[in-house]
Amino acid sequence: MKKYRKYALCIIRENRLLVQEEVGEEYYLLPGGRAEEEEGAIQALCREVREELGIELELASLNFLGKFEDVSREPDARIQIELYQADFHGKLTPCAEVKNLIWFDKNDNWDRLTPVAKNKILPALLEKGLLT
Repeated sequence: MKKYRKYALCIIRENRLLVQEEVGEEYYLLPGGRAEEEEGAIQALCREVREELGIELELASLNFLGKFEDVSREPDARIQIELYQADFHGKLTPCAEVKNLIWFDKNDNWDRLTPVAKNKILPALLEKGLLT
C-alpha cells in the first residue's frame, strides 16, 4: 500500500476554514502539498502556499497542529497530513492549479472534503476549539 505525506496550512477566519478547489479535483483540499526532493516540511509548506495562495508565512508564528492519517483518494493508498497554523502576509489569491478559495463552515457539506479532512482534521479542529 502506498503512503503519501503532505504538509498543509490551516487558516481560520470568522469560524470558517480555508479550503481550495483545484483544477481536476473532485474534493476541496487544504492549502499545501508534498515536499520536493531535498525539502523539509517547513520548506515544502512555505513553497506550496506561496505557489497556491500567493502568501508568505511568518515562520516565527508557525504552530504544529498534528499529524492526521486516513485513506487517500487513490485506491490502495493512505495519506498523512502534517497540519500547521501560521500568520502570513500577502493577499490570499488563487494561483497555479487553484480555481477557487472557499471559506468552509462546519455546517457545509463535509462530503466535499477529502477523507482525511472530513474524518480526521475537521473533527480535531472542532475538538480543539479552533472551530466552534
